[in-house]
Amino acid sequence: MSTLKEVKKKPQVLNLENSELDRIIGGFPVPSMNLLEGENDTGKSVFAQEVTWSALLKGFSVRYITTEMTVPSLLKQFESLSFSARSSFIRGQFNITAFHAKGINWDEYVASNYLMLMLNFIKRKGEADVTIFDSLTFIATHSSERDLLSFLSELRNYVDSKNKIIFITIHPYAFDSNLLVRIRSICDGHMIFKVRTLPSGEMARSLELLKLRGSPKVQNNTCAFKVESGVGIKVLPFSQVKA
Repeated sequence: MSTLKEVKKKPQVLNLENSELDRIIGGFPVPSMNLLEGENDTGKSVFAQEVTWSALLKGFSVRYITTEMTVPSLLKQFESLSFSARSSFIRGQFNITAFHAKGINWDEYVASNYLMLMLNFIKRKGEADVTIFDSLTFIATHSSERDLLSFLSELRNYVDSKNKIIFITIHPYAFDSNLLVRIRSICDGHMIFKVRTLPSGEMARSLELLKLRGSPKVQNNTCAFKVESGVGIKVLPFSQVKA
């Protein structure tokens, strides 16, 4: 199990502790805004947790905004992957904001106010070097296109002006295709996660890096992987996934 490393100066590229993923992606530049797109159970959240753990090890502060888990359940999820994030949570380097959407009478007005509150929170009390939105889908489905794009554009400005990194997970089924194109264009990085069937008949997940502006190098930008307890993301050898 890894332990947190002490570093005096944060790097300008966020590399992942997972060497195989890091080889495929090449690191996330600081600043950058990144979109993680995929259906349910395709590995988006586990990837976001890999990013979180890597950022903590390199001395970044992290704000994890979850709409799908409670604070205790998210910490347990990290521990199940052997990411010892609890000490960072206690020290305040790692902060979790659990957003509970149940019981709210959602409409466009309520969603607009939530987007504004979240934006102000991130800029002020919730500011961190790395911010994870996991996921934005529920709020976005109740928002107007104008409000959502305004929110993302403001995040874009925040990222650039404050030298931050942001990751946003979404489910593509919830968005109009034209809106999805505009959302993708706002972001520096765009990754798509899918479930696929291997030649052996086994099920696995796949990751495709479609773009990453400012990355020093991007090679072999597609891979298949499995999520293993105590390990996290395990990239599968090409010999196992080739047709």
